[in-house]
Amino acid sequence: MDKQALRKYIDNLIERGSSAGELARRCGVSDAAMSQFRAGKYAANDDVLAEKIASGLYFFENSRNVVDTVTSYRQVKTAFVASKAKSKWFCISSRSGSGKTQSLIDLYNVHGDGSVIYIKCRKWSGRKFLAKLAQAMGKKINRYMDNDDILDVVIEHINSMASKKPILLIDDAGKLSNTAMCTLIPLYDDTLGRMGCIVAGTETLERNIKRNVGRIEGYDEIDGRFSRNYISLMGATKKDVVNICLANGVPTKEEAEQIWGKLPKTQKQVSQDLTRKVWFADDLRELAGMIDDVVIKQELTTGELNV
Repeated sequence: MDKQALRKYIDNLIERGSSAGELARRCGVSDAAMSQFRAGKYAANDDVLAEKIASGLYFFENSRNVVDTVTSYRQVKTAFVASKAKSKWFCISSRSGSGKTQSLIDLYNVHGDGSVIYIKCRKWSGRKFLAKLAQAMGKKINRYMDNDDILDVVIEHINSMASKKPILLIDDAGKLSNTAMCTLIPLYDDTLGRMGCIVAGTETLERNIKRNVGRIEGYDEIDGRFSRNYISLMGATKKDVVNICLANGVPTKEEAEQIWGKLPKTQKQVSQDLTRKVWFADDLRELAGMIDDVVIKQELTTGELNV
């Protein structure tokens, strides 16, 4: 665990609009403990505290410096702002590595008023999904509660904070079971006009929803809740890639442009002008790997990384 990098990550979030108190709450630690950790003055062994903070802020999934001008980030942020302001539901269905998770986690972390709820899904049943959702909201449930009971707790909590314009971010939703997906219907209906939501997954999320319309009860309604419209992220332009590289340890623009040259790219239309197309790198995870290679080589050369 690089504790100094974690401290810088926390400080960056606070500089960009979050609050130390809200970050502490999300991590399940006291304000004092967070303050002492940031100052490097935590009296006890801070390894356990660091792990707890890193987990609460999804540091391992989002430890790189975020460049908020990148095309895919701006697409996610546009949906986020609209969803929150208008209590509207959107679905982002885009290939793995396109920047969904990093963008959503960053937006979650920089909003420090408690109005943003983030959950990263696994292969969960309906009950497991609702239990995890309640947990993400700080609510306690017990084994005697059925799905409707847990859903009531979740809905009551959301509606109680309607004045804050809450937004729910459901990441990796394509992993959810059919029963879990169908809990989105009452969640939408019973928070209508009081909560926005972004449901995100790989390109198979849209495909599976469309395929199940007319085959599995509930999927036509789910498709309708998204206005039968899905957002596909563009990726990163050459300028975006260069900026990401320079923000994450690549020392020169020349080396950043060399990385751009090695990345697989696709030409995409970016406006109503059918003649105007721009090259995009689709896989930002592959980009991250290339940046790591350059940084490791540099640290070996300078002696920062001892072998």
